[in-house]
Amino acid sequence: MAIIIIPFWMNDRLEEEETGKKLSFCPTCDREVEFSVVRVRRKRALNSVVTISNKDLGEFLVCPSCGGRFPYRPPPGYS
Repeated sequence: MAIIIIPFWMNDRLEEEETGKKLSFCPTCDREVEFSVVRVRRKRALNSVVTISNKDLGEFLVCPSCGGRFPYRPPPGYS
């Protein structure tokens, strides 16, 4: 009887999706800019084939000028 070993591995990656824009003040640039609202999710893959949306890590405001990232809590009723 032969034993066949099939190697498998799990890997995680972060996926970013732009969900909108928001005009706000950037504390790093010290001016008002139009931020990108970015939702970050962790994806898990088995043998780099099967991808499962595993966990929503939240939303961030990303400044187009300096690249700064700031946590964002959407207003009630926002989807």
